[in-house]
Amino acid sequence: MHYAAPPRQSRRGQMVDALFIVLLLFVTLFVTTFMMQLEESDTESGTSASEIVPLSDLPINDTEREQFQKMIDSGMTDLETVNQSVAASEPRDDKYEISVAALLGTLALLVGYLTFVYRTSFREYREVVEYKFGPRYEEVES
Repeated sequence: MHYAAPPRQSRRGQMVDALFIVLLLFVTLFVTTFMMQLEESDTESGTSASEIVPLSDLPINDTEREQFQKMIDSGMTDLETVNQSVAASEPRDDKYEISVAALLGTLALLVGYLTFVYRTSFREYREVVEYKFGPRYEEVES
């Protein structure tokens, strides 16, 4: 019994697919970064000189204080950036909001996607086995 060969994708088609995936990746990363920057600029009204707390008064331990001082002395950062970094890492109740509806929607989408991938992969696996070894149950000629 002769089986048809599976279709082959050209090099051009492979390159188009690869470039399309890379483009989608960059668009996703850019949009995420852009949205995060917009969100930060909306919540941040700008740090004025009166809001900058001296390094000795920041709620950090001595080791962190020494490291930040070394970074300030070497010109890697400034006191305003250190203040923003410490403020961003302070524990708050509103920091990690979780929407139950979004979580359930994400779980439903994930389960649906994995079900689709599993069923499609299993179907393709059976097709490959049938292609390589023939039908599962062949009638025996007497």
